[in-house]
Amino acid sequence: MSDSTTSELRQQVAERAAARNRLKEAYQRLYNNPFRTNSQIYDPAVFRYEAARAYAREFYKLTPRSLAIPVGLIAFTVWVQSRVNQQDLTKNESIQSGKSTYYERAKWSSRVLY
Repeated sequence: MSDSTTSELRQQVAERAAARNRLKEAYQRLYNNPFRTNSQIYDPAVFRYEAARAYAREFYKLTPRSLAIPVGLIAFTVWVQSRVNQQDLTKNESIQSGKSTYYERAKWSSRVLY
């Protein structure tokens, strides 16, 4: 843990709270300034974050690892859709040929509804 005593910890907490309050007060002064000409407040931290994101995007490389999830999701979606279509096709064929009973048709429709 820390070698600080409780009074030192309280003092550190108070200093952090005072710094937060000063930052909040400065932001509110900027936000509520009636003579502000532009509608945005310039925040250097947000600007640095957006610049880093744009810079990192330039050097993104397509690798098998980076493509695994999108390709896997697409393949899974195609597989599920083909299974649904296959079940629907077999159901319709058995209904049209008269092989399925009324009970089976009711069971299929209840499975779709619930």
